[in-house]
Parts: sequence; C-alpha cells; structure tokens
Amino acid sequence: MSLALRKSQRSFIQQYLTDPIVGLIVLIFMTLFKILPVRFASTLGGILGSGLYYVMKKRNEIGRKNLSFAFPQKTPAEREKILKAMWCHWGRVYGELPHAATLYKQARKKGLSYLREQARLKQGCFVCSGHFGNFEISAATYLFDTYCLNPVYRSANNPWLDKILFQRRKGVLIPKGAQGAKKMLDVLKQGGAVVMLCDQKLREGISVPFFNKPAQTAPAVATIALKMNLPIYMARCVRGADGVFDIEVYPLTLDKQKEKQAFIEDTMQKINRELEKWIYEKPEQWLWIHRRFEKSEYQ
Repeated sequence: MSLALRKSQRSFIQQYLTDPIVGLIVLIFMTLFKILPVRFASTLGGILGSGLYYVMKKRNEIGRKNLSFAFPQKTPAEREKILKAMWCHWGRVYGELPHAATLYKQARKKGLSYLREQARLKQGCFVCSGHFGNFEISAATYLFDTYCLNPVYRSANNPWLDKILFQRRKGVLIPKGAQGAKKMLDVLKQGGAVVMLCDQKLREGISVPFFNKPAQTAPAVATIALKMNLPIYMARCVRGADGVFDIEVYPLTLDKQKEKQAFIEDTMQKINRELEKWIYEKPEQWLWIHRRFEKSEYQ
C-alpha cells in the first residue's frame, strides 16, 4: 500500500491532530539523539525502550506467545527476561538511528567482499535479513563509495513517522506490494542489491516452518532469484558485548537443480533456518512483538 493511499485512509483527527503530534514528539527525540554523543544516545534510547515494556501490554502478550513457541523449554521468568531485554535493545536501536554512519564505520565487518564483487560485476543480488540486531545501520548507509543497499519496506501509517524514520535511508526505497515489484526488478536489472526483511508475515505467502510452526512467508526472493539467476546473501548486524556491532554477510547455498516449486520452498526454509540460528544466539535482539504466525495462535 502506497504512502499516499495510507494517508488518504487516515481519519480527519489522525491527519490533522494525532499524526502531527506523534510526529513532532518523535522528531524532538530524533533531534536529541542526533545532538548527543552516540553512546549517550544509545543509553537514553535503551532507558526509554525499557520504559515501554511497562505500558505496551498488548505487544507484550504477542511477545510472550512468540517466545513460548521458540523457547518452550524455558521458564516464563526466563522468557520474560528476554522480553524486557528486547525492549531495551530496540530503544537503543532508535537512539542510534541518527548515528548509523558512525556505527557502521566502527563496526567489525566480515563478508563484505561478496557484495563488493557483486558491485564490481554490476550484477544484482538479494540481501536477506530480519528485524534483528540493528539492521538500520546497513540499510541507511553506503557500504562503499557508490554501492548501497536498496531496502524493501512497508511505509508507516503515520506519514510524519514515515518521513522521519524511513525516508532518511539511502538507496532506492522499494515499497512493499505490487507497486514496488517493478521498482525492485529495475534495481536488480541495473546491478543493485535489494534488501528484504524475511521475518514478516505475508497473507499471500507460502507456508514455511519457523520455530516448528507454519508461518506465511513471502516467496519473492526465491522466485526472482531463480528466474533471474541471482545469488542470495544473508546479512546481520549484531550488537556485541562491548557495544560495537558485528556485520556479517555470507551466501545462502541454493540448489537451482530442483524443480521450481521445490526450489522456492527449499530456499525459504533455508532462510528461516538462518534467522532461527541468529535468534537463538541473541534472542534479545529480535523483535518478538509482531505477529509472525496466524492470528488464531495469539488468542
């Protein structure tokens, strides 16, 4: 759904009262985060994020359900500890938004040679990640002098937030849905890298296991990669214990000898398994509070 269409569906009060007020509040905090040194901004964001744990009750219920699916062996207290740590982590992520370029320069990097070679050959590729770590650091920053990642994204319902939080990203912004499909293909044909967060539910997707439960998953990555003979890379940006981020890029092994539907299902299963590995390693750095599975699972 386009930003213009989302705006047209907002009520009069939302368009002219609540949306601008929320946008102004977020802009004030983003300005404050930008003025502060990165460490202070990150700490303040973490404090604010931790505070949200106590007021976002509905989101917490979703998070608890997701955590029970992923960690059935853990006690409720152990899962609650992860949920609290998640709020702190994501608060820090927003505090770090204005400092993405600085954090990228400071990060320990591994595997960027894969993308550097794609840029040299001027060949398109997919870069798959999830709502994990601080994906904004790479999505908002040029990887090298002229090569950047082009993110597929869902515009925010509030157009003010969309401009403040998302329009700052570099590269070509590719909206989700049919209107973004042509733009995505154009980027790939021109040798660009398309970034997709593959941990979101898509009603029109295919059912792929995730934490041993069926999850509707967008198959576009596998479908287009097969049709255009493109490589797929996994990429993550993980917060280290010392506060420095570790950026890792590595290729996903593809079996293009498989029949089309089998290839698509196999590829999306591999992507989900990689995401699971990341989450099991650093559970507090994944966004647990979005509905990844069918609505009935949360009732």
